[in-house]
Amino acid sequence: MRTLLGSDSAGASAGEISKSAWVVEAGHLPANEVKRFDCEAGFSVVSSSVQTGQDQMQACEYEGRERNLVLTFGLEGESEFRDRSGDNLYFRSGYTTVSSYIKGRGERCHAGQRPVRQLRLIVSESALLRYVGPELSWHVLRPALARNEGTSQLSFGATAASMHLRAFSDVRLLGQQNDLGLRIQALSLLAEQLRLLTPPARPEGRLRAEEMDKLAGLDAFMRANLDQLLSMASLCAQTGLSEYKLKDAFRKAYGVSPGQRLLELRMQRALELLERGQQVAQAAYQVGYQHPSNFSAAFARYFGKPPKAARC
Repeated sequence: MRTLLGSDSAGASAGEISKSAWVVEAGHLPANEVKRFDCEAGFSVVSSSVQTGQDQMQACEYEGRERNLVLTFGLEGESEFRDRSGDNLYFRSGYTTVSSYIKGRGERCHAGQRPVRQLRLIVSESALLRYVGPELSWHVLRPALARNEGTSQLSFGATAASMHLRAFSDVRLLGQQNDLGLRIQALSLLAEQLRLLTPPARPEGRLRAEEMDKLAGLDAFMRANLDQLLSMASLCAQTGLSEYKLKDAFRKAYGVSPGQRLLELRMQRALELLERGQQVAQAAYQVGYQHPSNFSAAFARYFGKPPKAARC
């Protein structure tokens, strides 16, 4: 049973989220809070907060009509899910755990005296097919397709910087969102994560192993020198490829030009710096912009918001 979380909910404090779109899941301990936002058919966002005085192991049983893709963002603390018929899942602050399940039984494990906060995107297989089509759906769920039940871990890695994730993890920002804003942020976050999980569309043509090694080296070079003015000539010199061959290699490998890839790396680094509290001008200089105004314009075009909106 679920109860609506209204503005006059018992225990609601100043600044707490009070949206009719969010519902509180019943059946959890008083110190725990699990809220769910059903964005649209087959796609939900779940926010959980757990604080216990001692180690806690909570048994759970789950069963669904179809496979579900789950992206769990660790916001604070650590926890574990031990599935009796599938993989054990580990959740950690600053990391994203991607998994899939249909049905099974297991235990949620939390260490005492340590707050744990997580955000989950839960997408049904039919919704995933609707969003990205059968080919990309197969690519995302491929490691789990051989199993009929139980949990399958698909990936575990450091969480990429995201303004949309920050909109859900920061209570102040979340409290400013109306139902439409929540839906837009949720769909944007899902689209962003699916791009990370699926390969870019590649034009026809394949690269030799030697060329792929050169591109990988160049990508590392660009990441290490984002504060420099990297010209096409300097990129060609780094790889030993002509401008034509370099552009062709990027088109085949990534589906974008070297300049577009460099812009992507600069914007992602800038977002990380801003979220750590750096000034706009400082972030601009560290990603290769000599004039903060030019950086601000580029950032707004890329993310749809000015740099100041990304600062903590």
